[in-house]
Amino acid sequence: MGYKVLTVTLFLCLMRRVHVRAQCTKPEFGGNVVLSAVDISKKEFPDGSQVTFDCMSGYIPSAGLTSKSVTCNGNKWTELGLSCTRKSCGSLPDFDNGKYEISGGILFGDMVTGVCNKGYLNQNFGTNQRTCRVTGWDGREPSCEVVKCEPPKQIDNGMYEDQGNVDIYDYEQGVSYRCNPGFDLIGSAILTCSDAGTFQPDPPKCIVVSCPVPNVPNGYRVGGKAPPYGLNNFIEYKCSDGYEMKGANSIRCTANGWSPEPPQCVGYCGPPVFEGLVIAKESNHMDKFTDGIVLEIECKSGYIPVDPKASKFVTCMDTKWIDLQLKCTDADTLPSSGPSPGAIAGIVFAVLAAVLGALAGIFICKKKSAKNRFRSP
Repeated sequence: MGYKVLTVTLFLCLMRRVHVRAQCTKPEFGGNVVLSAVDISKKEFPDGSQVTFDCMSGYIPSAGLTSKSVTCNGNKWTELGLSCTRKSCGSLPDFDNGKYEISGGILFGDMVTGVCNKGYLNQNFGTNQRTCRVTGWDGREPSCEVVKCEPPKQIDNGMYEDQGNVDIYDYEQGVSYRCNPGFDLIGSAILTCSDAGTFQPDPPKCIVVSCPVPNVPNGYRVGGKAPPYGLNNFIEYKCSDGYEMKGANSIRCTANGWSPEPPQCVGYCGPPVFEGLVIAKESNHMDKFTDGIVLEIECKSGYIPVDPKASKFVTCMDTKWIDLQLKCTDADTLPSSGPSPGAIAGIVFAVLAAVLGALAGIFICKKKSAKNRFRSP
């Protein structure tokens, strides 16, 4: 009896050990493959069991005859021969008045964009993009029709010449505007039906343009018409002698006034030349000096200012040098304001003689006083 119990126990232990060795985990492989519908719900994979793999949705085998099955060998799976790649949806043909733009490719997950030719619009509302799906390209083919434009706007003091009371205009059809007599057209006279479905550019305006008479002191008109000045009238200017033009010499009347701004005739001074031994300091040998410039002046070599406090600056004003205050004189002829050197020497000699005489008198007086003291009893 004991022998039978021992035999059964050993048999059960062996069976349990075999059972542990025979188990494989659920197989997983990369490369866009999944377990087949038959095997995906299985939970146990004993030694020797076999499962089959398929490509994921949107993928196809990358090679023809490859094994889709693997076998549990002990506790390891054999190698899977199946590898998968994205399926192709094929190229889409061009459609009427448009084509597809391919940016990424035509494989599963890629997108293409339907684009209408210039002057045409897609009448299928929604996106123009189509995506490669499991069943092929999704979406609809664009329906491109020629662009239409509503009639352009009417304008004040003018009108456009239509083409036979047209209610709708085709792409690139145009209209021409004109103003009523006495008004000037500002902007583009011709508008065209654009690919956006609107007339471009914006309609013009009809206004009366007038420009004031320019004020250009020291300048005069040499070209153009006399006042009054209307749209596109021009004036050409020249400056009087001694003046230099700052700005453009020709201006034109526009809707926003004169363009460019009227010029200025700016006076200039020639090289400074002064009377009375005065010269400019560091004039840099310039030929012209603009109005308002200030120069420093000084006396010629060997001469000095008559008044040391006089201003040493002059200003160019209206073609002339002004504010000249400095006057110069020869240093040797300048009047003396004190005693001459000879007089000073005489004064010094007289002072010294007086001092010496006083000292001598004091000495004689002291000597006599001493003798008298010696003789007295």
